[in-house]
Amino acid sequence: MSRKALGILLLFFSLQVFGEEIVFTDSEKSLLEAFTPWPTVIPADPGNEYSGLKWAEALGAQLFNDPALSADQSISCASCHQSSKGFSDGFALPQSGVAPHVRNTQGLLNVGYQRWFGWDGGADSLWAASLRPMLSDIEMGSDIEGIATKLRDTTYLTEALEQNDLEIAALDDETVVVTVAKFIGAYMRTLASGETSFDKFLASLGVPDIEVRYPLSAQRGMKIFFGEGNCFVCHFGPNFSNGEFHDIGRPFFTGVGQVDPGRFTGIKRVNNDPFSLAGNFNGTKKEAEILKTTSVKFRQVNFGQWRTPSLRNLELTAPYMHDGSLQTLRDVIDYYAEIDPARLHSKGETILKSFTWSEREREDLVMFLKTLSEK
Repeated sequence: MSRKALGILLLFFSLQVFGEEIVFTDSEKSLLEAFTPWPTVIPADPGNEYSGLKWAEALGAQLFNDPALSADQSISCASCHQSSKGFSDGFALPQSGVAPHVRNTQGLLNVGYQRWFGWDGGADSLWAASLRPMLSDIEMGSDIEGIATKLRDTTYLTEALEQNDLEIAALDDETVVVTVAKFIGAYMRTLASGETSFDKFLASLGVPDIEVRYPLSAQRGMKIFFGEGNCFVCHFGPNFSNGEFHDIGRPFFTGVGQVDPGRFTGIKRVNNDPFSLAGNFNGTKKEAEILKTTSVKFRQVNFGQWRTPSLRNLELTAPYMHDGSLQTLRDVIDYYAEIDPARLHSKGETILKSFTWSEREREDLVMFLKTLSEK
């Protein structure tokens, strides 16, 4: 008997003896189809006439790493969004910036698949989300005039614009800064992650003669994720995010007498943002994109809601939650397993409930989540 045949026989024997064979039902396979294919087509950045243009993406990458966009020229976008950490920073709360932050730095991988940007969805496009930190008094601390003045003397920018029939001298300060934000948005749209062991395993289900090494622990965790845990309801689709906002009972107090209302604030912000898709700087004027912004209304139920993050490459983006308060994936699983629905704010999420998961089940879920990261 060959070594390969012996290995297959031993594997079959161990599965039967120890009851570890994982079988996926037709209904489970049907559900899993909603999580393919990956990678998939990234939509254009709404309102961004430079989205998808290679020269604009390359220019955006340079600007993303340029500290000239900050008031004291010491902070770039890359200061907080580091490529080695999934374009997050590895801290519970950001350590760069003009003043202390109360929100965790979100990773930017696959950000182009989202409909709203930031933990509170306070921006409706990638370019508006790029502009916000430049002008924030707690992040880069700059202003329109200051940024435009520095950019007019930035050789790589002026030369790139001239090569593409744009003259920076003909643009007013506000247009200069918005245009630069659109270049950065065009670049951030390209920050996509690749195929994972989960994707390879999913592609092999039901296909004869395809052998994919995928941990049994991860398969058990997958059963829980798509079954009893109902995790897939919010973390839905190939990007493992429904792009919406949910109250999962996390604290919103940031200090004595201070609160961060989450989506409640974000909707107010986008409704009053001169750089939203409803404003004068929308470069594509697509009615469906504008309607997304003009139709959103804030309600009390939005208080304490946060945008559902993608789970792809989440091993790179610890710690977790909007305030960085959960250090590990196991912490996240334990939180959901032991959640008290009575603590949910307002109406909360009625789908949430506590579970009596065993130690093995919790570790299985962690293992499954780890297979959503590239190795």
